[in-house]
Amino acid sequence: MKKHTVHSIMERYQQALIHKIKHTDSGTLEQQTLKKLEALNVQSNPIHYAVIYEWLSEIDPYFTDTVQTNINNDNYNDNTAETLYMSLVAQFLHEKIPNEEMESLLNGLIVHISNWIIHSKQRQTIILNDLHTILEQDLPTFVSDTLNNSVMPNFLSLHEETKQLKEQVSKSSSAVDKLKEELKKANFFAKTDELTNIPNRRGFNEHIEETIRLSLQTQTSFALVLLDLDFFKIVNDTFGHIVGDSALRYVSKLLKAETKGRDCIARIGGEEFSIILPNTSYENAIKVANNIRLQIANKTLSVKDHKEPLKLTLSSGVAIYRKGEYVDTLFQRADEALYLAKNNGRNQVCGEQEL
Repeated sequence: MKKHTVHSIMERYQQALIHKIKHTDSGTLEQQTLKKLEALNVQSNPIHYAVIYEWLSEIDPYFTDTVQTNINNDNYNDNTAETLYMSLVAQFLHEKIPNEEMESLLNGLIVHISNWIIHSKQRQTIILNDLHTILEQDLPTFVSDTLNNSVMPNFLSLHEETKQLKEQVSKSSSAVDKLKEELKKANFFAKTDELTNIPNRRGFNEHIEETIRLSLQTQTSFALVLLDLDFFKIVNDTFGHIVGDSALRYVSKLLKAETKGRDCIARIGGEEFSIILPNTSYENAIKVANNIRLQIANKTLSVKDHKEPLKLTLSSGVAIYRKGEYVDTLFQRADEALYLAKNNGRNQVCGEQEL
């Protein structure tokens, strides 16, 4: 179940402004954006302005983290800004015009027009045959002339226009199919983490809403596991961000290997991941989280040009969905369990029953 969500983009930024006014003394969000553009030595054009404004507003944690990573890696430039801007626009379009609905609309439109053409052609053939039969009869001159000079020409013209429409629809179908593929791609990239190729925060939100729907429908529960790599900033500072990115991809692959079926993994923050485990008990979810933790902790990764190997550990928090509760409530319990694991020394799993 969702709490009230902001549907207007204007409302979205209005809330961001209120939040920033309450929490900063560094001037307005607009002033901060212009200062940051100057510090980054990039043009104050609409694309850079939109990306940096969105980043400073901290509305979308995932987008904020992505921009921050690019800046930390000295990789923020015109090209990366354009990619970030397009992902931001895609997010707005996906919220306003869900791609699944658009695809369904296009499919329905093509099918409806195609069916109409088929039935119309069948009826026109019947009428045309009947007209020929009538014209073969001994008719009054006025009726015969009207049929030959008006009815028949107009009908044949309509028949030809229908034929042309059918050809045009056939050509348009290819364009529509291509558009549907582009919509699918846009939908995929809007919900996929570009670094690890697993669902991002938006993908996670969609999956957990669907899992809740199925849970209520089947009267079953599910577990949510939040995982956070320990001391990951030290990994980036020691080995560099390229190695850090490789480590994130490694963890993603391991999560894929350790989950199955309808289980869903996602990268929901910089070094934070989530796992949705449908129809899984609290005890089994703890076991899954501990198994993943041990697999990562027991693995030593060699890094080129570094004598010391890279060893990763992670902490996890586990919570079970309670019928009728908000997603945020479930997430908060798992997050509190995760922080308990962090505060207890890291490299461990804590569940909500320990809170």
